[in-house]
Amino acid sequence: MAAAERGYLLDPLEGYAAAISPERRERIARAHRELIEEADPAAIEAARSLARDLAQGDPEFPPAKVLAAQADFVAAEPGERKEIVALLLPVGDAIPTYTASQMVLGRAAELGGDLPLAYAAYRAVAAKNALALRRAGELHPRAVEIVGNRLRAALAGNDLDAAGRELTLLQAWAPAEAATFEAARALAVAKGDRRAELAAIQGLAERRPADREILERRSELELAVGDPAVGLKIIQSLADKNPQDPQIAARLGAAKFLWRLSLLPAKVREVAAKPELNRADLAVLLFWLVPEVRYGKPSEGRIATDVLDHPQREEIVRVVNLGLIEVDETLHRFSPGAPLRRVTALKSIVRLLSRYGTPPACLGDQRSTCEAAQRCGLLPEDEDCQSSDPLSGADVVELLRRTLVLLGRA
Repeated sequence: MAAAERGYLLDPLEGYAAAISPERRERIARAHRELIEEADPAAIEAARSLARDLAQGDPEFPPAKVLAAQADFVAAEPGERKEIVALLLPVGDAIPTYTASQMVLGRAAELGGDLPLAYAAYRAVAAKNALALRRAGELHPRAVEIVGNRLRAALAGNDLDAAGRELTLLQAWAPAEAATFEAARALAVAKGDRRAELAAIQGLAERRPADREILERRSELELAVGDPAVGLKIIQSLADKNPQDPQIAARLGAAKFLWRLSLLPAKVREVAAKPELNRADLAVLLFWLVPEVRYGKPSEGRIATDVLDHPQREEIVRVVNLGLIEVDETLHRFSPGAPLRRVTALKSIVRLLSRYGTPPACLGDQRSTCEAAQRCGLLPEDEDCQSSDPLSGADVVELLRRTLVLLGRA
């Protein structure tokens, strides 16, 4: 056995806090000493024999497992250390600060090519052992890189649970490193968790204060799920630095709109954050986001019998009497809880555009709501106007923002 390996084979009782009789302690120390000094077949077998004897009364006796693992380590040929890792992993899980166990586990894992496991073992006892501290420092960059690669592979295979486990390691090992924030962002995006993505982006922004892509995305997320004032401030700063950039100017306009939304009553913000809207929700957003609706004078007196006790009665009655959302002509029902369909929202918006101010030329003859919406940039050409997929609050807020731009109000 090379002299350099001896530093990994500590007294099997080092770091083991449980009580043990002096007689057992002496037997373990003697077998360990002979194993290290002689490293011959007789010493190896003696250590294994004692480990078996110690395990007879207690098969899970940790020092017995460590001594057996050390004997196997001395006897092993290069690459033959998987059994050692399998033997000591449960010990490390049960007693993370057991120095003798973690040192031989770490070295066996390292020589076997499992650098993250080796790093974890050394790191667990780095405060108690100088060699462990040094090896943990040397392995840290590579271990973090490997775990990051495993996380990306898990995401590529859509295994979000496995990716989450790898991220937990990164957050424990490198909580302030950019690689960890990048990994957290990737997992958040895969899960569709915008709040988690914002937390990751905030960490990245501190480390890359001049990264425009990071700043723009942080602004979007702050406006959507964070602090809208911060989001507006970020995009305003970018606009000040890039006054001729039309993309930034457009983002600034959208940011101002979302910031104003953040100042509206809580019930409006709650609707805007909903993943799926109903017809009553559309009435709320039309009423509060479009000044002409909130302050306009109704020209009709239609009755909707199913909204008399509805909490959004005021908003519903207003949009109905402005002719922006239809009521069943036979039953006089508005159906406030019915899911909002895309074509319903677009029809209301096209009516809004045609009734207030100078109707945009893009409306054309309005014979087709879908065509008018696409010509006016309210709906991408490849998007199905008749889709039955639910509309979210964010979807409708963006539609209304574009509508106000067309009306010259934003």
